[in-house]
Amino acid sequence: MKRIVSGIVAALLLSVALTGCSGTGGQAEVTVAAAKAGKNLSDMVWQGSVEPRSRIDVMPNGSGKVTSILVKEADHVNAGDVLFQVDSEDAQLQLEQAKANYQTAQAAFENAVETSEGNTSVRPAEIAYTTAKDNFNRIQVLYSDGSVSQSDYEAAKAQMDSAAVQLLVARNGQDSGYESAKAQLDSAKAGLDIVQKKYDDCTVTSPVSGLVTDIKLEEGKMVSAQEKALTVMDDSGKKVKIKVVDLDINYLPVGAKMNVSLQTLGEILQGTVTEVSAVSDQATGMFTVTVALEDGSSNSCIGLMADLRLIGEEENASVYVPAKSIATDEAGSFVYKAADGKAVRTAVTQGMKKNAYIEIKEGIKAGENIIIQSSIPLEDGKPVNILIVK
Repeated sequence: MKRIVSGIVAALLLSVALTGCSGTGGQAEVTVAAAKAGKNLSDMVWQGSVEPRSRIDVMPNGSGKVTSILVKEADHVNAGDVLFQVDSEDAQLQLEQAKANYQTAQAAFENAVETSEGNTSVRPAEIAYTTAKDNFNRIQVLYSDGSVSQSDYEAAKAQMDSAAVQLLVARNGQDSGYESAKAQLDSAKAGLDIVQKKYDDCTVTSPVSGLVTDIKLEEGKMVSAQEKALTVMDDSGKKVKIKVVDLDINYLPVGAKMNVSLQTLGEILQGTVTEVSAVSDQATGMFTVTVALEDGSSNSCIGLMADLRLIGEEENASVYVPAKSIATDEAGSFVYKAADGKAVRTAVTQGMKKNAYIEIKEGIKAGENIIIQSSIPLEDGKPVNILIVK
């Protein structure tokens, strides 16, 4: 009996509680949040450090002993300036030998050209063939008249055929001599080019203009093509790389303008998004965005931390509402506004999501109260009582 009474009392208390929550006369008691303008929605700030346009590690193209170092840390060099010198004694001897071989081959080729153009080896054979041919033609006429014997005819023909062979041999020999001399010259030139490059590589120059850093060299020590000798930072331009989560990546297309705040210097520079990684990092799920800085700082800001914020009025054109306030049915997306003491169903067009908020492109103005929680199901035009404003 006591259990039955207790159950009835509990049911009555629950009924009273539900009636209190629903308000007087079935009026909904609601919690609302004001729609926020884009500029007021926790400003998006990204951080990164200022980097040079590029860093190039300089390595010699071969191995050798360092004979002199012409730069020191923080020196500014121009593209093509000599950075250090590697011992070139062996390369110089090889270069002199290659030059001599090339000169010899060049002289032989010039002689072959002169012989070819002067036709000195072929001309006598051409004269002999012409003479033998004319003689055969004369004998052939006489042979037709019966004035000469067959043996004379055959001897004249054999002499002409032999002269033709000698002419062919002379021509082939002349062409062969030219081609051989040309091949030897080409080979000597290739050998000279190889040795010349080896010699030139002993003088290591800067590939770009910039600041010299991280020098690993010592005079008298060996260097190789597998080890970095020093670094040149291309300081003709600066950039900042930032990591961006997938929810925010659409805010940063290539060409987007940004304010870059250098707190240490108390300066704000302008920047432009120049590159967005095509895929996110597998470990972090974040995208890398590169922002090129415009000239404007009188100081070398490389290495300083920077705060980056978007510039533009696009963010002010949209408003944001809590994601949980948006409902969807067959008619589309909608929210309930609290206006003039009533719930007003309002169709909306959604944009991008940012954390717990959704961008509303159409349907809501900044500052309007959006119902995010209600004691009873809402209906368009029904009265509401605002209990909490967030």
